[in-house]
Amino acid sequence: MSFDWAPPLIGATGPQLSARAPQTQPYRSDTVIDGWAAGGFEVRAASVRGPGHRASGVPRQDDFALATVGGSVIAVVADGVSNAPLSHLGATMVCRTVVDYLLRADGTVDWHDLLRCAGWALVEYAGRQLGDSDPQQAETLLASTVVVALVRPDGPGRAVAQLVRVGDSTAWRLRDGTWEPLFAALTDPQDELLPDGVAALPRVPAEVEPVEVAIVEGNVLVLATDGFAEPLGHGTGDLGRLFGDGLATPPAMTRLAWMLDFAGGSWDDDRTVLAVWPVSPELS
Repeated sequence: MSFDWAPPLIGATGPQLSARAPQTQPYRSDTVIDGWAAGGFEVRAASVRGPGHRASGVPRQDDFALATVGGSVIAVVADGVSNAPLSHLGATMVCRTVVDYLLRADGTVDWHDLLRCAGWALVEYAGRQLGDSDPQQAETLLASTVVVALVRPDGPGRAVAQLVRVGDSTAWRLRDGTWEPLFAALTDPQDELLPDGVAALPRVPAEVEPVEVAIVEGNVLVLATDGFAEPLGHGTGDLGRLFGDGLATPPAMTRLAWMLDFAGGSWDDDRTVLAVWPVSPELS
């Protein structure tokens, strides 16, 4: 059996550039994939360094984290801000802090406190590196967006997800090939933005209200960074159709990474996609 592993082409053909080794320590891999089944859920995730960062030797600034607790799924996607030199570490710290917080949470989640703790993890790290726990230093070095979902079972093949975010990482319910955005357009107050106009941790919105959505068997909850969201648009183009078909059922992890390595046009940012399917218990 043969398979054409050339990246899917989305739009016009762009320049073909060789990937340079990431110029960072510790080493950060170009691509990460994960996936499993547990307690009525299937999950898949992939994070791929974009063509722009490959060509320039910049490490992948996106990251994700997955966990399961009490029958629920914790899903986190983060995107380090491009001009923050250690934002790849910031994205990883944010993901790990969010998972650790939700693993310890009992009952109702304090979503504002969750994001505050994730932001403070960046401040503490910057303090250890520079000897000064200054939030502005953390912004300069480590700023990262984040989108978080806590997906709880709600009967066989059903689930309810609560989601929050800071910045432009986002989420959809994919239903019958239609991409239904779960967050409204960004309208962050100026005092919640970084100096370059980006919304990102360690700054936390004054008010944090989770979005709640029901997903049933046949639906998919999708979280992603803007490296996927921007070329996706409304989901009616080539990329929306590629992933609409490819995520109709849980794909092989390698296939998800292959789809996410799409090429074409000016889409050169890192891209991360995390998907959660509620399934009948006998299928998980």
